[in-house]
This record gives sequence, structure tokens and C-alpha cells, in this order.
Amino acid sequence: AMMAEVDLDMEENMSNQLALDEAIAAAQGDGLPVAPHPSQVQAWTEETDYSEKYCDDIYEYRQVTVPRAMLQIFPQGRCMAESEWRSHGITMSRGWQHYDHHPPEANVLLFRRVLGTDPKSGQLPQDMVEKVNRREAYIAELEQIRQHMIQEQARKQEGPVSDLLF
Repeated sequence: AMMAEVDLDMEENMSNQLALDEAIAAAQGDGLPVAPHPSQVQAWTEETDYSEKYCDDIYEYRQVTVPRAMLQIFPQGRCMAESEWRSHGITMSRGWQHYDHHPPEANVLLFRRVLGTDPKSGQLPQDMVEKVNRREAYIAELEQIRQHMIQEQARKQEGPVSDLLF
């Protein structure tokens, strides 16, 4: 697979195999599916494609397209923690967060990282912390509004039916 940019984030003295072994060991025992053999992870790593980065005023984003066979080992209904996606052979510098799914293509994972994050440590730039907090509060507010609208819609749909029953 073609990588837009080399963006590996292992400690300099850590081999690929050691990094994969440590990540797999960390992920086991969490009720996750049994980790695949390291040779399978390595094969998937070679088939994984990383998009160019794109950004807004707070985050840089990228899509990671993995082989469809990997979907069987991913947790369902939630995003993966960094140790999980690393255990599956996804290799990027520090600070990337698996934040969403791409419904039309389940094998396209959406990642983001705060602009200016140190790629070696994953540390956020101090001047971005407040911006991130405001964005997260705004997203939480939008989600509350969305949930309220869903509840209202459900009540409107139930209304006529319950009136007919009584």
C-alpha cells in the first residue's frame, strides 16, 4: 500500500516486531477478540493505506484504509484506543485518536490529532488546550440537541397511536 507520508511513531530503539508484540500483549485480556498472529498483523500493515492529512482550525485529520479482513478483530460499536489500533499494525506518530467510523466503508477508519501536537511525545501545544475544550463542549451541546430532537420525533410518532388505543 502507498503511504502519503512516513508517519511511524515507535521509540527509536524499538523494532517493528517488538512494538507489535507489546501492543498485542497490552490489548489481550480486555474482552477483545483474540489477537491475530504477528505475521498476519505484518501483512495487514503492508496493505494499510494512509490518506494525506487535511485540517480545520483545531485538528488535523487522516483516513486509514485497512484490509476488510481486519474488521473481524476490531471492537464493534466504539472507536479504538491507541494501544488497540497499534496492536493491529496501524502505525502513526503519537497523538492520533481514532474518533469516528466511516459508515459507507467500514474499513476506513477516521483519525484526528490536535494541530501542533508533538509527534514523538503526543503532547498537545498549550495554546490549543482551551480551543480543544471549547470544541468538545460544543460537540457535546450539539449531541444533546440531537438526542432531544430524536426523543421529540419519537413522541410525535407515538402520539396518534396511543390516542387510538384509549
